[in-house]
Amino acid sequence: MLFCSVGLLLSACNSAQKKEIEALDKETMAIHDEAMKEMADMNRTSRAIKTFLTTATMTPEQSAVFSEALINMEKAEADMMAWMAQYKSPENKPAEEALAYLKDQKAKISKNRDDIHAALEAGKKLLPK
Repeated sequence: MLFCSVGLLLSACNSAQKKEIEALDKETMAIHDEAMKEMADMNRTSRAIKTFLTTATMTPEQSAVFSEALINMEKAEADMMAWMAQYKSPENKPAEEALAYLKDQKAKISKNRDDIHAALEAGKKLLPK
């Protein structure tokens, strides 16, 4: 009887862990999708800044602000590409390993999303209204 109870508890634990893994994977991908949408907007803003720079007359200090915004946008995009290249679904991994991996990946893509958002907002502020 005790053996059956332990077996049921383990299968329930595995089911709970699977649900946690699925939820964490879904959250991570949702953050990625949100960041990709903002990245598309960031790329449009970057192109607009580059176009603006071809006609604007600025001091070197003013120009440096635009250059810094473009550098931050390029870095945020490169970080996204690097994250996507290294991301591998943790299927067929032990539950603890999959959970640890997904928590790490969620943190990384969350930071990238925040970087994309910050670069986008900074770029938008530079463009003439």
